[in-house]
Amino acid sequence: MQAFVMCLVAAAMLGSAPAQAAAFAAADTPGAPALLLSGDIRPNDDAAFRAAAASFKGRVLLTTGPGGAVQAAVAIGTDIRNRGWTTMVPPGATCASACALVWLAGAKRVLGQGARIGFHALSEIRNGTATETHDADMALRHWISGLGYSYDTTNTIVNTSARSIRWFDALELQYNGITVDPAP
Repeated sequence: MQAFVMCLVAAAMLGSAPAQAAAFAAADTPGAPALLLSGDIRPNDDAAFRAAAASFKGRVLLTTGPGGAVQAAVAIGTDIRNRGWTTMVPPGATCASACALVWLAGAKRVLGQGARIGFHALSEIRNGTATETHDADMALRHWISGLGYSYDTTNTIVNTSARSIRWFDALELQYNGITVDPAP
């Protein structure tokens, strides 16, 4: 079953170019059906998520991707938290930036073996360069705190330069106050 999920994730990642919106597709995981979010999160992908989730019977969202639009990610994350869904980064996969914010909002968070989560400060592209947007950081800090994370945890997430990503494994996440459940 785990090999099936990895093949599905790999196919979804190969099929998504950075300029395309995130894809939502049904996936099978051990013990529960899941919805897979893959690719670059774009504005209005929260509406695509709500449409996909409306007919979905499961309560697990697999997250994998390089990031994207923070507003859409926060909207998806808020919806995930309100639904009480579990978020999971599949084994060996990565979930960074806006994708990591969606994962962070899970009522339960699971990190597959060898999976990584990456956080950094908010940024916008100006003249081809990622430039930090500190005003927006305050709103993001407020949202993360609203999920129940401490000030120290919020600082860890937001205080990495926008030009880099701080990668976390399950042990580092736990050390920084982010509870991670073991993969099934």
